[in-house]
Amino acid sequence: MGRSNRKRRGGRVPPRRGGPPVDRGPVLEEVEFAGQEWTFRHVRGNDSGRSFLCPGCQQDVQAATPHTVAWPASSMSGVENRRHWHTACWNARDRRRPGHAWA
Repeated sequence: MGRSNRKRRGGRVPPRRGGPPVDRGPVLEEVEFAGQEWTFRHVRGNDSGRSFLCPGCQQDVQAATPHTVAWPASSMSGVENRRHWHTACWNARDRRRPGHAWA
């Protein structure tokens, strides 16, 4: 029997295989990094036209691309201390040479 190309009922999208989804919404996670606790979340990006400087590679992170936002857990609001990282740079933060500008 052949494969059906019709949309699934209910608009439900099957889960992605091979890893977690890029946008985890409001789920916040905490890790220890550079001697302090950091809170982070993955964002899928938006089309605001802004760009940010990734502290991991010192290259631009376009707001429209999926990336990771991190801030010190001790910060009350976190807004003024947020750092936008490429997700690959965030995942490799412990393997980078010491002395990089993290904060």
